[in-house]
Amino acid sequence: MARVTAPLLSVQDLSVAHGQVLTVRGVSFAVAAGASLGIVGESGCGKSTLLRAVAGLVPIVAGQVAVLEQVLPTPRQKQHRRLLQIVFQDSLAALNPTLTIAASLREPLAIHRLGDAGQRVARVLDAVGLPQAVRFRFPHQLSGGQRQRVCIARALLVEPRVLLLDEPTSALDISVQAEVLNLLAELRRDLGLAYVLVSHDLAVVGQMCEQLAVMAGGTIVETLTRTQLVARAAHHPVTRALLAAGMPSGDIPREI
Repeated sequence: MARVTAPLLSVQDLSVAHGQVLTVRGVSFAVAAGASLGIVGESGCGKSTLLRAVAGLVPIVAGQVAVLEQVLPTPRQKQHRRLLQIVFQDSLAALNPTLTIAASLREPLAIHRLGDAGQRVARVLDAVGLPQAVRFRFPHQLSGGQRQRVCIARALLVEPRVLLLDEPTSALDISVQAEVLNLLAELRRDLGLAYVLVSHDLAVVGQMCEQLAVMAGGTIVETLTRTQLVARAAHHPVTRALLAAGMPSGDIPREI
């Protein structure tokens, strides 16, 4: 009998509240190593809140998050935060404007007490396709695409197993967006990471992700494979509306 491999990331019945209102309700999903799940939905549906809850940045009221079958406690300890790292939409806001790129990259290494900082920084800059000279610049001296690569590099420095991507390319122009998406796809294959990608762009999700989860009212209402997305095999009205509004018939997603 074939051995069943446990998912790298498992989220079970996760709920998040804002005051007395549940903004995320009973969400469950799993992502294997080397795989990617896309989460889409209308503004205010709870997708970014869900991502932050999985990252441990907002408290949960029910459910659990597990990495490699290890349930992560609340609040998270440092060793648990290393397992999941998040990349935000606004790279300029995510970086301290008073620190050089080298200082920003060394910061998580100091927090997690990881040695060989100089070598680690050099290696990760190479991995994300940035020249070593970037280390001596400040965030405002870089382009949007370069800053987002720095944010990806900073997330990778602590050797996470899961990357949580909150609209990581929506602030970039189309050509730079393609470069960053290709980079993320290469890193996922090379490092065996699991990705959870929140995006409003169905074409981006179709390129990056094998599975698509559609959120509405704080819960997942439908899950599609990439093949089903291409075939527009959606059943829920919210999914059909997103397909009609966000992905014209000629805009067929392809795997990167």
